[in-house]
Amino acid sequence: MLTLQITRSIPLLLLALGFPVGFASRQDAPPPPKKPHVLEVRALANEGFLLRFEDDVVAIDAFVAEPYVGYAALSGEALEALVTGTGPFASLDVVLASHYHRDHFQAEPAQRFLAARPECIFASSPQVIDALWNAETEATEGVREDMIRDFLPKPKKEDLLEVGNIRIEILRLSHGTGRFASVQNLGHVITVGGVTALHIGDAAMVPENFAAYCLPQRGIDVAFVPYWYFDDTTGLRIIDEHFRPAKLVACHIPPRELKAVTDRLAKDHPGVVVPQRALELFRFRDEN
Repeated sequence: MLTLQITRSIPLLLLALGFPVGFASRQDAPPPPKKPHVLEVRALANEGFLLRFEDDVVAIDAFVAEPYVGYAALSGEALEALVTGTGPFASLDVVLASHYHRDHFQAEPAQRFLAARPECIFASSPQVIDALWNAETEATEGVREDMIRDFLPKPKKEDLLEVGNIRIEILRLSHGTGRFASVQNLGHVITVGGVTALHIGDAAMVPENFAAYCLPQRGIDVAFVPYWYFDDTTGLRIIDEHFRPAKLVACHIPPRELKAVTDRLAKDHPGVVVPQRALELFRFRDEN
C-alpha cells in the first residue's frame, strides 16, 4: 500500500521511522521491521519533478528558467541550485526531458548544469539533444558528449535506460496531430527504490497512445498527469483503464489557473495531489 506524506515547507525535512522499543534476548527478539520504501518527490515547474530515493536521484523536465506562453519557470535560489547541482539537486544521477517545447526544456540552463556536473547522464529525444547542442552559451564547451543519451523508440515500442539502481523505461507517446505530429514526445516509467513513477510529457489524450504499453501491469505507484486529463471524460478513462496508479499528481497548471484548478480537483477528485509551489516536497511511502 502506498501512502502519501506532503511537506508544505521548502526545506528538506527528515522522515522519522518508528522502531520497536524494549528488551528481549537475542534468541527471542523479533526480526527488525522492514524498512519502507520512501520516494521523495519535489515539484519544479510545469511537468518538472525531482525524484529521490536515498542516493538515487532523477530529474525530469527540470530545465525551465524562463516562463513560456503563460507557464511557470524555476527562478531565484531554486534555479541557481539546479544549474549548479547543489541543495536538493546534489547527487543527481540522471536528468530526462520529455520533449523540446520550452515549457519542458530550455537549452541554456541545461548546458550550465551539464558543464558543472559531468558525471550526470542526460537522456532525451534527438530533437531535445539537437536543441542542446545548437544553443550557443558560455557553457557549451563544458558539455561532454559521453554524458548524452538520445532515445526515440518506434511507435508502440520502448527503450530501456539503467543507471545504477535506477531503471527507466522510455515510451514513444504521440504529442498529437497537426502541428504537434512531428514533436518527439517521450513517456517515462521510472523505478527507483522499489517505487515506480509514470511521466507522460504532453502525450495526446487518446487511449491508443497508451494501450500497447500495458501500464497497469507495471504497478504504477505514482503518475504525473497533466491537469486537463481530469477535466475530460476520455482523460479520466485513460487514467482509470491505462494507468491505474496508486497515487495521482496533477501537473502542468498555469500559475494564473492554479487556485481554480486546485479547488476544482479538491471537489471532484479529492485524492489527487496538486503541487502549489516550486520545491514543494512530497513523500510517497510504500510499506509492503
